[in-house]
Amino acid sequence: MKQTPYNDEQLKELKQILVTQLCTQAEPTLGKDDRESQIYRTFALSTDSGKQVYGAFTDEALLLYLKQFAEERNHAPSQKEIFWVMRDYIKQRFQKWPYALKAAGLSASAGKGGTSMETVLEKETRRQQLLASVREKAVELGKIPHPKDMPEVREALKPYYDNWGSVIAAAEIDEKLLKDTVFDIDDLEEEYLVILQEIKAYAYAIGRSPIHGEIDAGKKAALIERCGSWRNALYQIGLEPVQRIKPFCGNYIDYRREDNQQRHSDRLHDCFYKVLNLSQGDLKDLQTIAEIRKTLGRIPTKKDVPRELRLRLQAVCGTWTNVLYQIGIEPKTYHAAMRALKRQPGK
Repeated sequence: MKQTPYNDEQLKELKQILVTQLCTQAEPTLGKDDRESQIYRTFALSTDSGKQVYGAFTDEALLLYLKQFAEERNHAPSQKEIFWVMRDYIKQRFQKWPYALKAAGLSASAGKGGTSMETVLEKETRRQQLLASVREKAVELGKIPHPKDMPEVREALKPYYDNWGSVIAAAEIDEKLLKDTVFDIDDLEEEYLVILQEIKAYAYAIGRSPIHGEIDAGKKAALIERCGSWRNALYQIGLEPVQRIKPFCGNYIDYRREDNQQRHSDRLHDCFYKVLNLSQGDLKDLQTIAEIRKTLGRIPTKKDVPRELRLRLQAVCGTWTNVLYQIGIEPKTYHAAMRALKRQPGK
């Protein structure tokens, strides 16, 4: 018989029982092979009840459990040390045990003979220092830094990341950070004003800010030199640059793999940007999406929206992610919401 959905308070209580009682007091395999036991029927992933409890755990909560376990025992835990329910939840979420340990900032050398937490914490402190320097560089440049902008930091990050996109994500360099790097320039010379007006006219003609290769390289370089960054140049004419959802994701830190690096692309399917020249009909359609979001109490998926409405907006905005960006939903927020939705029972 299908389990009646738990309410938030019930889920909170069951999570607490699992973490504070079973995970700390029970034998790691208690109830694992007894399908009739209360533990199995309530928490096993193969049951409706267990799926609900599992879905109530965020990624952060599962990783926090791993970190606290490691700190108490001074080593990264092996699978056999973890109560089987929590181990199953973690493996389900992160696919493999080493992936979970890495996400928690722990050594892949697990078990009592593994790397001590003192060493792990030293490495983690160093990693955070390096990421802080990447954020500082982003603010200095007014853009996401290229690995060539900071070669020493790139080299130091090799033990932690294999591609620069992962560094950017971990450093949390996003639109919110970069928007604070722009400023008005009141004394721009006529030659730059002319170029900016050309770019603005072109942007409104194509319905978005231009991307790499669409603007004369010499003019673009001159604007960057004068304004400090491409972002700040566009800011002078009320525009913002087209952004990659996962910038530098194919740019490996180890330059021996340079042949596999992702090159600049004119494709927009993995980008987000403000759409210019929206018609009254487009604005009305976007308002409808905002109302659907309000009614649902969450970010809508494609399935939540009438097909004709969705296709109209995607024809104007390019992708569903970019449709949502027009009503103030960042791609990072959207994808996090979709992951949370998939964790819910029946999804």
